[in-house]
Amino acid sequence: MNFKKIYFTDDFSTENIEKLQSDGWVLRKASAVKEGDFIEQADEYGGEVPSHYKSQNQQIAVSLNAEIAPELQQAIDDAKAECVKVIAENVALKTDMEKVIAERDALKAQVVDLEAKVKKPTAAELKAAKAAEDAAKLEEPKE
Repeated sequence: MNFKKIYFTDDFSTENIEKLQSDGWVLRKASAVKEGDFIEQADEYGGEVPSHYKSQNQQIAVSLNAEIAPELQQAIDDAKAECVKVIAENVALKTDMEKVIAERDALKAQVVDLEAKVKKPTAAELKAAKAAEDAAKLEEPKE
């Protein structure tokens, strides 16, 4: 983006020219510019800026001091109070959620421990138990 700066002066001494050009200014002879002349557009003007340049590029700042209607102020205050309430509820819910997550993790650990304790019998153990059961039936006295 090109940024154009125009500096109006009648001092075209070597020192002044070097200084202003090193600062990025494009120089124009102030006494040569007349009212009604073409206004050269730039992003910034400096030096002895002609009056018709100033009026062309003046910025207007407006400051308003308006009183807020009581009803509107009450609505704003109510909305702020509601925001404070919601934030407090969110903090409480986050704390509750963290507790529930901690309880869930503890229960998961207990389940893992219980699963490790409850061991399923192997095929050999099932076969041995069946054989023992069959042997016990054979030893029972018949009537």
